[in-house]
Amino acid sequence: MENKNMERPKLKIKLEPIDKGIEWIGILGLVILTGLPIYFFDQLPETIPRHFGANGEPDAFSGKGIIWTLPIIGFTMFIGLYWLNKYPHIFNYPQKVTKENARRLYTTGTRMIRTLNALITWLFAYITYSTIQVALGNQSGLGTWFLPIFMISTLGTTAYFLYRSMKKDPQTAKNN
Repeated sequence: MENKNMERPKLKIKLEPIDKGIEWIGILGLVILTGLPIYFFDQLPETIPRHFGANGEPDAFSGKGIIWTLPIIGFTMFIGLYWLNKYPHIFNYPQKVTKENARRLYTTGTRMIRTLNALITWLFAYITYSTIQVALGNQSGLGTWFLPIFMISTLGTTAYFLYRSMKKDPQTAKNN
């Protein structure tokens, strides 16, 4: 079976100002995500929350070294998605990629990955911040609203960009 991705045009997608802004928002989130444990580590008690239940309350605890888990995962994920975005021709799209629609689909696909990357990095930063605040006794959990906001923001972002990817090109639609 032949790989259909090999037939797709390989284009370099130029970053528009919105794309650069989204990347900088993600980078700022990454700095905060890694800076929080650095700043607060010495103030943390030996046991801190390592998991929060669906209600936003901590339900498992571990040694304070666990505070590095989300920054390590977040940093690895951020770099991986940043690198992946350089190869939009390998993404899955809801319609056949042609040389006529490739630039639009690739731009939409890379913007979705870039947006999700920034969003998830900031969500990780919030969880890290909340873990620290709970451990220090300044907060009781993530909040009951965290899970719905997390789900709506990530699924909503994905749905928005999927919808944009499914729209037909005006030029292609005229010719059909």
